[in-house]
Amino acid sequence: MKKGQIFIIFILFVFNKSFSQKESYLAVYPDSLKENANAIIKENIIDISIPSYDRMIIKKRRVITILNEYGLKHLDTNEYYDNSSTIKNMEAEVYNAFGQEIRKIRRKDFKENSISEGSVITDNRVVYLDYTPTQYPFTLVYESEISTSNTAFIPTWFPIEDYFLSIQNATLKIEYANDVKLKYKEINFDKNIVRSVEGNKIKYSISNVKAIRKEQLSPSFQKFLPYVLIGLEEFKLEGVKGNSSDWNSFGKWMYTNLLKDTEEIPVESISKIQKIIGTETDPIKKAKIIYNYVQNRTRYVSIQLGIGGWKPMLAKDVDRLGYGDCKALTNYTRSLLKAFDVPSYYAIVYSGDEKRNLEEDFVSMQGNHVILGIPNKNEIIWLECTSQIHPFGFQGDFTDDRKVLIVSNEKSEIVKTKKFNQNSNTQNSNTEIKILTNNDVKCSTEIISKGILYDAKFNLESKSKEDLLKVYKDYFSSFNNKVFSNITIVNNKESIELKESISFEAKDFIKKSGNIIILPINLMNQVSFIPQKYRNRNTPFEIERGYSYEDIITIKFPENYSLEELPSNINVNSEFGLYNSEFLSNSKNEISYKRSIVINEGYYSKDKYESYRLFREQIAKNESIKVVLKTN
Repeated sequence: MKKGQIFIIFILFVFNKSFSQKESYLAVYPDSLKENANAIIKENIIDISIPSYDRMIIKKRRVITILNEYGLKHLDTNEYYDNSSTIKNMEAEVYNAFGQEIRKIRRKDFKENSISEGSVITDNRVVYLDYTPTQYPFTLVYESEISTSNTAFIPTWFPIEDYFLSIQNATLKIEYANDVKLKYKEINFDKNIVRSVEGNKIKYSISNVKAIRKEQLSPSFQKFLPYVLIGLEEFKLEGVKGNSSDWNSFGKWMYTNLLKDTEEIPVESISKIQKIIGTETDPIKKAKIIYNYVQNRTRYVSIQLGIGGWKPMLAKDVDRLGYGDCKALTNYTRSLLKAFDVPSYYAIVYSGDEKRNLEEDFVSMQGNHVILGIPNKNEIIWLECTSQIHPFGFQGDFTDDRKVLIVSNEKSEIVKTKKFNQNSNTQNSNTEIKILTNNDVKCSTEIISKGILYDAKFNLESKSKEDLLKVYKDYFSSFNNKVFSNITIVNNKESIELKESISFEAKDFIKKSGNIIILPINLMNQVSFIPQKYRNRNTPFEIERGYSYEDIITIKFPENYSLEELPSNINVNSEFGLYNSEFLSNSKNEISYKRSIVINEGYYSKDKYESYRLFREQIAKNESIKVVLKTN
């Protein structure tokens, strides 16, 4: 063989070897993974090593192709650390669509910030990649390693992280020492996830998962997608050893290590509150007085310093400073109640508009919020101590209907918070519409809201006159040229209901066609929502909270008007709820319309979605029914 031929073969060998090293970063994927995807995870490896109950190392390797600007949120290149954790390594490489490296990013190139901002005080810091792409698609290879002495929180594995994100390969590896008591729980698993266990090594993997399109009314991910909870029976939290063998022992550990030494209240404050309480002996009435006292004297500030992420600041410091986070304000209220012989429970909860339970059969550090429960006969009255405006005994949709842990030195256990259903989430209205001879109309209505519907409205009480005008101009959008003569908001915190009284006149509202007037009969509270139609629904759907509307509208018209014909009554019954409307002729010049809607809460399979959509379509159609009047 000639020397020139040998040289060419050598060059081709080197080129092919170099190319094959980058070939894995080519932005080339099957069409099935590109469908509905803004990004594709080519490889996501999370490697968790637990050599002892007080040490954990987490290594990550993530290869992700970003297809468009909407996929940037899936990069996931942030790491957090505090006094108990260290970032050992953090680096990234960026490749173009052809697998060619266009940027190498070292630890020093990442940005770093404190998380403390506004009302949040914390010693946590975040290190993050601030990368602005110049072209799409591009592939990012990201690697990190973190070491921590806190083992109370082991990351939950969500192999499918978000909507519009395809997964080619995702893997979780866990390795732990012989004396480490590790536990795990698999939720919503299916055949796509492969698990292998070998001694003290556990491995999960999933591959070729198509992107999920976000669909209307889809439940939260925790309710239908797979994930793994991981925890230790013996763990370390900011230097304090903990035990999570069962909820009772875990709760007692929390009480002993986080609450017990925080309850002291200054004598001066006790005396001040005693004067307000006077001779009152009823525990619930005393609790109302104390809750009102806390609301008027404190404000919310989030404090996450060291074990303060879970341990509340001292009650006497909250008393002195007048602020605290959810832990501090709840514990302060609990300490005040205890000083006046009113028992209460410090309770851990997952808060948020979407309901989420603590996993009852997986004892571990869970939750993101703290509320207070006061036992009252066979029920618990729940208080949101971070709010300066919520009524006593009303927590709203932030913590309703979910499993929480009450922390006690006597008996800690999982209980359920108050549930609001379609019978307690109600809005009732009574409206009079008077048609005037000059084609104007006068309207007056009274609306009473309770339950979660009250929760959505009670802040109206604090709005300015100008803001209220904007609210009701939009709410009564069926009427043009409105002039309001009365807007009155009454927030009854005892009965926990909101009453709205509104009066207005709409100029030149009646439109005639000759001597005929076609008038929509439901002008005040039309329910027109129709869920989006899908050719192929992919996810289940959920109505998290049911509700009921009941409306009465009375229309009065002048002597020279007559009613041509009343519409027929309507009754629609479904597993999703019901719809009823009734039309009455009260007199020659007065008609009434009575309408009720009940929407049931429920979790439904995707096969029932179209039936629900048609039910809502039926409601919307009936809401636009009109009456025909005639002038003589």
